[in-house]
This record gives sequence, structure tokens and C-alpha cells, in this order.
Amino acid sequence: MTENIDLYKSIAAREKASRKEAERLLEEKSRELFSQQEALEVSTAHLKKTATLLSEIMRVAPDGVYMISSSLKLHDCNAAATEQLKMSRGEMCGHEAEEYFPGITRVLADAGDGYFSLEQFRVRSADGSSFPAEVRGYHGPIGSERIYLLFVHDIAKRVASEKKRTRIEQQLDEARRLEAIGALSAGIAHEINTPIQFIGDNLAFLQDALKKIHLSWRKYEELRCAVAEDGGYQDQVNVIDEHSAEVRLDVLVKDIFECLQESQEGIAQVRDIVLLMKEFSHPGSGDSDNVDINRLIRNSLNISKRNIDCGIIVEQDLSENLPELNCRQSQLQQVILNLVLNAVDAIKDKREEGGKIRISTKPVDGFVQIRISDNGGGVPQSLRQKIFDPFFTTKPVGKGTGQGLALAKDVIVKGHSGRLTLVDEPPFDTTFLIELPMAHVMEEIISAEEHDVTAA
Repeated sequence: MTENIDLYKSIAAREKASRKEAERLLEEKSRELFSQQEALEVSTAHLKKTATLLSEIMRVAPDGVYMISSSLKLHDCNAAATEQLKMSRGEMCGHEAEEYFPGITRVLADAGDGYFSLEQFRVRSADGSSFPAEVRGYHGPIGSERIYLLFVHDIAKRVASEKKRTRIEQQLDEARRLEAIGALSAGIAHEINTPIQFIGDNLAFLQDALKKIHLSWRKYEELRCAVAEDGGYQDQVNVIDEHSAEVRLDVLVKDIFECLQESQEGIAQVRDIVLLMKEFSHPGSGDSDNVDINRLIRNSLNISKRNIDCGIIVEQDLSENLPELNCRQSQLQQVILNLVLNAVDAIKDKREEGGKIRISTKPVDGFVQIRISDNGGGVPQSLRQKIFDPFFTTKPVGKGTGQGLALAKDVIVKGHSGRLTLVDEPPFDTTFLIELPMAHVMEEIISAEEHDVTAA
């Protein structure tokens, strides 16, 4: 009996220990499950917060974000994209991407995996309008799918701003040109006023002279009438002789011819000034053609022969292996002619004998160089910065307009992408150096200008 009681106690003790162990394990598992539940709730809350944040970012993103499936259909987008295409997400999804991104099929086929970008891509909206855009993209796996992502930045305002800036720059260039012309108005008035003044004086003289001639004619007409009537004409002849001696008709006719000659010269000066101003206001007119520079120089010298004093020696050192240049022949010939005539005038003003002009050409580093040198005394150092200014001249009034060198530089620099400079080359006092680009250099200049415009 006692043994049975001990056995029951032992079994009861083991069951009690087992129950306590089970309760302990249950409590431990409960705490573990509770911790996991708390972690799961925190993770879920974090995921929800992240999803909300990403959704909000997509909502407020200024650029359109488009998700395109591997079949090149619009799959999803953000709010900015719906504004760009002027349609809702539901209306957009399922449409071919090519419908709103013309040419995108070929672009995406060539893109490969990874990131890519497109400059000045044209995007078409649902209402038929379009806008220029910069497109940044990605192709690759996102989640369990391979998709295309397009980030589309509308640059319509920037393009419009660039066009506006270009127009403003053009207007500023025009304003600067008009300002330059305005600054020259005093010089223009001075140059025009002098020939106009003696034209007016000469015309007044012509009017008075013609009155006297008319009076003489009337006197002769009276004599003719008297002779025709009765032959008693001695008194009238005496009157006519006295009047003719007073008027000096032969001298009067000579003066009229001189007056007309001066008037013609004055009108020619006014005409030249107006033509020069037209050239200054509208540079670069005329068609370009392939030109033999040496032949052009020889022609210019032939034209200026009558202006070159017989005491002036003209030397020519023209390279025979010059390539033809594409340029405006008439403008370039006028530049060379002006420089030659300037040299002639300088020599006549400074020297009585021993005058020399030297013209040379040679190719140097992709440019054709033309040098026109003279020993006419040179340009003072204080005036070297001014000689290319419009209407600056050291010649006396009526002898020059001061437009020659200004127009010459305009023609060479703006019209031919070249250079015109005053250089020192002893033993000559003055040397003007013209540098004109050959064909391959001109192509590089044009390419660089186009690159600068694109970069701007």
C-alpha cells in the first residue's frame, strides 16, 4: 500500500514538472510570436509609409514618369505624365508607346539594357499638340518584369526662352549697329554738308549767270529787230558792245562749265558716301564664287593705274601655288583697291620721289595671306587703334570719307571669316595684312560656329 502511494506521488510530481515545463515553453513561444507580430506590424507600417512616400513623390514629381512594358505598351505613369499627354492613367494604359512618342520603337530597340538619354525628343499629346522634351530612360528588370522607364522633361519653355534670347541678341546686334551709325551721324553730316554747300553755291551762280545770258540774248534780239525794220542800228550796237564788255560772255561761259564740273564732283562725293553707308548697314551682300586671288590683285592694280603716279614703283610678289578661295569677288577687290589707293595717297602726301608699293601673297597654315605695303610715312602709334573706326580719317575735308578701312575690316572679318591687321614689316612704313581661310579651314570655322550655337 505504501509502495503504491509513493508511486502515485512520483507520477504526480513528474506530471506537475511536465506541466510547468509546458507552460514555460508556451509562455516563451507566446512572447516570441508577440515579438514577431510587433516586428511584422512595424515592417508593415514602414512599407506602407514607404509606399505612401513613393506615391507622393510620383504625384508631385515635375517630370513625367512612364512605365512601358516589354511589348512597348504604356503600363503605368505618374500625375505629371497625365498632364503632359492630357489624358488619365486609365485612358493611357494599354496604348502603344509609339502613338505618343513617335520614333520611340526604334530608339528603345537600339537602347539595350541600362540607362539611355534622348535630346530634343518630340512628344505628342492626346489632343494632337506636341512639345519638345529631354528624355532619360532605363531598361531592365524591376521586380519580376523587364520594363522600360521614361523620365520626360518638358523643355518647351526653355526652347521658347532660347528663341527669345536669340531674338534679343539679334535685336541687340541691330541696336549696336544702329548705335554705331548714330555715333557716326556727325561725321556723315560733315562729309555731306561740304559738297552740298558748294553745290548750292554753284547752282545759285548758275541761276544768276543764266539771267545775264538771257539779258544778253534779249539785247541781241532787239538789235536784230531794229536791223530788220530800218537798218538804223548803230546806237543799239553800241549798247550791246557796252553790255558785252560788262558781262564778258566768253568768260561767263567758261565759268559755267567749271561750275558744272564742280557740281558733278560734289554729287559724286555724296553718292559715294551714301553707297558706303549702305554697305556698312548691309554687309555681306553678293554671291560667293571661286576666285583667283592673284588675278584679282592684278585687276585691282589695272583699275588703279590712272591713280598711281608715274614716280611710284609697284612691286608684285604673288605666289603661284595659291588655291582659289570661295569669296565675294567684288567686295574683296574693293578692299584691295582701297588699300592700294590709300598707299598711293600716303606716298603723295609724304614723298616727292622714291615712292614704293609692294603687294605679296602666299599660303600660310591654311590661310592665304595678302600683304599691301608702302613707304608713305606710316601710321602714328597714337592712331593705330582708331584707323578701323568708321569715319576716322586723317585726310583733309572732301578728300576721304573715313569709311574705307572700316568697311574693309567688315568685309574681311564678317563677310569672309578672315583677319585684317596693321603690322610692322621693315623697310616699309605701313603694311596691311589680309588673311583669308582656305576651304578646309573655312569648314572648321563653320563647324565650330555651329557647335557654339548648339552648345548655347
